[in-house]
Amino acid sequence: MAVGRTRSVTLTGLEGAAVDIEADIVMGLPAFVIGGLPDTACRQSADRIKAAGGNSGLPVPNRRVTVNLSPASLPKAGSHFDLSNDTQTRS
Repeated sequence: MAVGRTRSVTLTGLEGAAVDIEADIVMGLPAFVIGGLPDTACRQSADRIKAAGGNSGLPVPNRRVTVNLSPASLPKAGSHFDLSNDTQTRS
C-alpha cells in the first residue's frame, strides 16, 4: 500500500491547528473519497485535482483515491488543502 503524507493548517477561530493529510491510491472502482470533516470546498477538490493534473500533463490514476484529513474532530474549510506543499513520503 502506497501512502503519501503531508501537513497543512486549518483555522479554528483565530488560531491555527495542524492537519495531517494522507492519500492512498489502490486498485478498485475509480473514486475520489475525502474523509475527516471536510466542507463543500474540500469535497470539490477531487475535480480541481483532476483538472490540475490533466492541464499539467501529469496522469491522474483511474483508481480508488482515499484522502484522510486528521484530526477528524476539526472542521476543514477551504480549497488550500488541494495542494498542500510539504515533502511527500511513501511507506
